[in-house]
Amino acid sequence: MAQTQLEGAQRIGSRFPKLTFILDRGKQFGPRVGRLCLTRPSDSPSNHVIDIRTPNFLIGTSRGAVPHFSRDHVHSAKGISWINVSFESFLEQTPPVPTYQTGSQPLHNFLGFDSSKHIVSLSLRDPLDAREMPPNGNSHVSASCMRGVRKVTLADWRSYVLTMQPDIAFALSDTPFTVAPHSQKRLTKSIERSAAWLADLLRPVENMMDDSFSESTSAALNVFVHMAGGTSTSARRAFSHSLMETLYGLEADAVKPLLCLDEGVAGYAFDLAALHNSELLAQTPTPNTAGTPTSLSSSMIEPLSFLSLTPTLDELLRASLDSLPIAKPRLVTDVRSPHEILCLIRDIGVDVFDAGWAVKAADIGVALDFIFPVPSGHDSGPNHCKRDIGHNLYDAKYAHDFVSLSDAFLAGHNGTSSSKTPVCPCAACSPVAPTSPIYHSKVDVQSHQAQSDDGTSREQFLPPFTRAYLHHLLHTHEMSAHTLLVAHNVVILDALLTGVRTILSGHADQNEAEVIFAREVTRFEEVYDGAMSVLHTARDNWKDVKYARGKGRLLREAQKEKDVRL
Repeated sequence: MAQTQLEGAQRIGSRFPKLTFILDRGKQFGPRVGRLCLTRPSDSPSNHVIDIRTPNFLIGTSRGAVPHFSRDHVHSAKGISWINVSFESFLEQTPPVPTYQTGSQPLHNFLGFDSSKHIVSLSLRDPLDAREMPPNGNSHVSASCMRGVRKVTLADWRSYVLTMQPDIAFALSDTPFTVAPHSQKRLTKSIERSAAWLADLLRPVENMMDDSFSESTSAALNVFVHMAGGTSTSARRAFSHSLMETLYGLEADAVKPLLCLDEGVAGYAFDLAALHNSELLAQTPTPNTAGTPTSLSSSMIEPLSFLSLTPTLDELLRASLDSLPIAKPRLVTDVRSPHEILCLIRDIGVDVFDAGWAVKAADIGVALDFIFPVPSGHDSGPNHCKRDIGHNLYDAKYAHDFVSLSDAFLAGHNGTSSSKTPVCPCAACSPVAPTSPIYHSKVDVQSHQAQSDDGTSREQFLPPFTRAYLHHLLHTHEMSAHTLLVAHNVVILDALLTGVRTILSGHADQNEAEVIFAREVTRFEEVYDGAMSVLHTARDNWKDVKYARGKGRLLREAQKEKDVRL
């Protein structure tokens, strides 16, 4: 393993990119706006600065691919700036295949992302996967891959990070996925291991046959730490305190020149998957979830229930952040709805969210359709009921609905400069005609004119893909249906967070902006269905269509498996 670390370290370029977070407006708790800036080294092949305004979102991957997207889709998608890669999906081979990539920025190059516009982070586990796993050890974490569970040691993870050179690396965390509450001994072990594993990743890279390495190299590694402590506020405070306390002796020498662990931390991450699945939070009564299922799961085939920001969850996040610096980004994964996003921004001050729930909605055929802030005249749906947050395109009522996917946004083909309704720029609502032919041979070049008659290329919007067309694609199991839905849902999520930033930045007085934002959040909750019943219905329809494949073969096989278990 020492040899692997040596080889990985020698392949690193002059230094890692520099990540900075500028808090333009905000306080310890409450809505805030800022900018997340990644500056690449001057000798990097892509000397660019990536500037992400917050609140914003990241999107996860499966084996390095954004679900349902090709690389061209990722490059052309609106709003995707931060992509997270779960490395556990590559662990079926030893060593993992991506580690063979050579050159600078190997993670970007191996996965085909654009280093001039995409921040790519690397985590060991999928933050949305809360399945129960074998227990971790003092020096290893259990990870899941195609061939089962793998034990990843601290040396392994450090080697993978140094070799793949991600823009952001997540430190290992000892997260218990068993049902809460956990014993004091288990929580103590969790926070001690997580702090020790963070310190291991923050160790400086030794000078190895390359003058570019120095003790300051570790400070340039952008590390996000998972906030440990589970469902115990005291344990969360203890972990935060361990990040801030001054180090002495061997512990200080290991991470020198850092005086405390928090000095080497670039941001804080909260994984809500385990919290959502805990009985403690699931049983907490909430005003908006009456009559909705309390069992939550990250799996696509489980109901995507809405869990509002309960007092218990509020206290847990505040306990972690109370003693930590305000000017560092806060990332939350496994949010379940736009309502929960708005509550976390309003009450806690979260800067980045994952887009997993929007992708899962596309998996089950839901085209999101909401807008923030809610415009006047958009108060309620039919029969004065709350509006659904989207359209279940599996429903037969859309079989002859030849309009674009969203009521709140116009299609690019129908948009005008005088219209007050915003345009949805996604590939489904605003498809663009190619400005030049796609050449497959030199003969094609000779037979086509690459530019328009006046010598310029014009972007032209084609008619939008309709709900009826997507309904047809879903029922015929066409993969393009989910591609169009993911493209649309990601844009709707981006528009939500753009609306948040507009309100919080549009008023000179911060207190006034917070009051207006809180009022708009309340209005959003009054207009849109917080229970997200459309997702439950869509999930059932999705299963019906899935089991109808092969003349019902999947349904028969599922029934046989159920009979065997009984």
